[in-house]
Amino acid sequence: MLVLCSFMHKLQAQSDRAADSLAIIKIIDDVFEGMRKGDSAMISKHLLPEVIMHSVGLGPNEQTKIFTDSKPAAWLQAVAQPKAQMWDERTINYKLNLTEGLATIWMDYAFFIDEQFSHCGVNSFQLVKSMGKWKIIYIIDTRKKENCNISAFLDTNN
Repeated sequence: MLVLCSFMHKLQAQSDRAADSLAIIKIIDDVFEGMRKGDSAMISKHLLPEVIMHSVGLGPNEQTKIFTDSKPAAWLQAVAQPKAQMWDERTINYKLNLTEGLATIWMDYAFFIDEQFSHCGVNSFQLVKSMGKWKIIYIIDTRKKENCNISAFLDTNN
């Protein structure tokens, strides 16, 4: 009987992990679909109020520079502004690490304005499970315009 209980507990844990993984992927899909649609509400519902955002890039002399977006509300406002072009961030190669209410999801991306390539890099989202729901607490990305494998993103609409 003890073996059966242990087996059932293991199955439940695997089921919970699968459900959490699907919930996290849905959140990431919502973020990028919200950008495409200009719907900041689709994004903001997944953010904790204390969310932090950074970008990593190269400054003068090829030195790594960290840019802080201390006001994610400004990003959400920019997403919501009516614009003639669609912001289309296409993502591939998801890598998800998940344990005890903490998740990290890493992905490659290419950013297009309509069909025109703008830049590429990687995104890393940190999520925490708060009151039974996954929420984004931290986003960091890299940005570059060269050495991007754009063909991997063509005809990819997440």
